[in-house]
Amino acid sequence: MNKKRFLIAALLIILVVVLAVWLLPSLQSQQTEVCRVPKNNPDTLFGIDYEIDALPITSDGYASQLISHSAYKLSYNKDYKVPNWVFYELLREELEGNNPRKDNFRSDPLVAFDESATLSDYRNSGYDRGHIAPAADFSWDATAKDESFYLSNMCPQTPSFNRGIWKRLEDQVRAWAYRDSAVCVVAGPVLPDTLCGEFRSIGSGQVFVPELFYKVVFSVFAEKPRMIAFVMPNEKSNADLQMFVVSVDSVERLTQLDFFPILPDSIENVLESSIDINDWF
Repeated sequence: MNKKRFLIAALLIILVVVLAVWLLPSLQSQQTEVCRVPKNNPDTLFGIDYEIDALPITSDGYASQLISHSAYKLSYNKDYKVPNWVFYELLREELEGNNPRKDNFRSDPLVAFDESATLSDYRNSGYDRGHIAPAADFSWDATAKDESFYLSNMCPQTPSFNRGIWKRLEDQVRAWAYRDSAVCVVAGPVLPDTLCGEFRSIGSGQVFVPELFYKVVFSVFAEKPRMIAFVMPNEKSNADLQMFVVSVDSVERLTQLDFFPILPDSIENVLESSIDINDWF
């Protein structure tokens, strides 16, 4: 009897060992798969609707009217009559459009008349009506291109800046959109910290004349997602674009804006603090 019990116990032990050996690889595989996926997986970057969920956050200290047009969104500042920021996504296939430019500059119908810049403000001012989101980025659609000429998408820019280095940067952004399949772009003027005190302006509407402009580009669909930012003085420059590269973090401090707040902090902190020109040029 004791011998029989011993044999049964031995068989049970062997069975447990066999089951353990058989199940262990499966358990290890499952455990490894779970560990392979970090808490903030970069793959989540692809599940974001950037034109809706990734808009910048404007500081409470600035007037802000959120305006949506067919191809871009902006935060309009009625105190300075310029945008706080303009945001849009540019896709590779959108670069193939050929809708003609019509130069139909006009006030934005979504901005109250007494809060808008006017054509007379710019007339004989010595400044261009400088696009923040460039018309050439919307050649894929006639309506989108036409809406880019709203004055809410404009800032006073010196002609040599608007038609010079700012245009070179616009051309470069289109090249990156083609290379990486798509980019997200945020751009605008650097506004004063406070309304207290005087600022340079044009016209009876006192449209703010920026001393600096910024542009942030996010290549989210590249094999290695990355960001780059620029801060440029509103003046002529023959310097290379690389001379104006800064971190996105530094632009946030300068503008008091929070770019791409939808991103997990572990991803946002890395992308916005680092600068690697070799990834871009």
